[in-house]
Amino acid sequence: MDRVSPFAAEWVPTRVRWTEAGGMLDWCHLGDLRFTDPFFAQTIDRAMRHPFNLLFQRSSPLETLSEQTPELRPAGLIFHMTRCGSTLVSRMLASLPTTLVLSEPPPVDQVLRAPAGLPGVTTDRIVGWLRAVAGILARRRHKDEREFVIKLDGWHTLALPLIHRAFPDVPWAFLYRQPIEVLGSIGSMPPHQMLPGGIDPALLGLSPPQASAMSLDRYAAVVLERICRAAIEHHARDKGLLIEYRELPNAVAERLLGHFGLDCDAETLARMGEIARFDAKQPTLRYSDDSAAKRAAASPEMHELAGTLLAPLYAQLEKLRNAQDQSIAKARPSRPITKQGRGTG
Repeated sequence: MDRVSPFAAEWVPTRVRWTEAGGMLDWCHLGDLRFTDPFFAQTIDRAMRHPFNLLFQRSSPLETLSEQTPELRPAGLIFHMTRCGSTLVSRMLASLPTTLVLSEPPPVDQVLRAPAGLPGVTTDRIVGWLRAVAGILARRRHKDEREFVIKLDGWHTLALPLIHRAFPDVPWAFLYRQPIEVLGSIGSMPPHQMLPGGIDPALLGLSPPQASAMSLDRYAAVVLERICRAAIEHHARDKGLLIEYRELPNAVAERLLGHFGLDCDAETLARMGEIARFDAKQPTLRYSDDSAAKRAAASPEMHELAGTLLAPLYAQLEKLRNAQDQSIAKARPSRPITKQGRGTG
């Protein structure tokens, strides 16, 4: 379909606002800024501090966008359990000069949340909005850019079938980690999606009263359980790449680059290795292994839930990954990143 965008490529949509008249896109003039921060919103925040964006704020109806073929090739989608290295992976991929990495862009999240706020909206319309928003986000703003990758929010794994409908030929990966370490991290600083009301409880097979009646620890464990089940279920139908946290950072070069069809020379490989030496979400800090601290921070209830509710799913993911890794190892030589490190994002 023909491209329909009210602004040049230097402008990017920053969020979708749902109004009585329908969805409205807010825009930001990004200029030459690249999406190299840990998260999409951080780059937008930097751009919004510029006087131009403070003075000239723009919006447009979501319906003015059409489904379109992105200017850049959609190379891959990154799903994750949460707190299991996905931010590190997105930062490593963002070091590729040819690759635009969109790390948890709010417009995608807000479109996926549309069913909760707009009763009666059809799945077909949501799929169309996803394609339209991705097409606008994936416009070429730098001459070297050839492809783009979207790192999604953790809960978006629950919408994997719908996202696959929007991007049926795009390869995907799912990152996961020992459940007790994820729960320990969530307990210290819970993301919004891990709190009752953070996502539509119907996605978890719960009513609002059922979700509210749970302890915070149990609710977080149920969210993780549903995320892991969705990844396992969809993997059986349309094989994505499974990556366990302990495999990072080497799994990026050994498996993910090939899976997404991304090229990487020795210089860029070294640059990715250097990125992996630092904390994924706080790049000025050196990486330090916090697995033991996360286990120690977990509550007794978390330890019980990790063993009874999540351990069988983790074991199933490991079985699938080991079989997949053996197949990949036979087909493709590895390109290890020698500088070890990993982040928790």
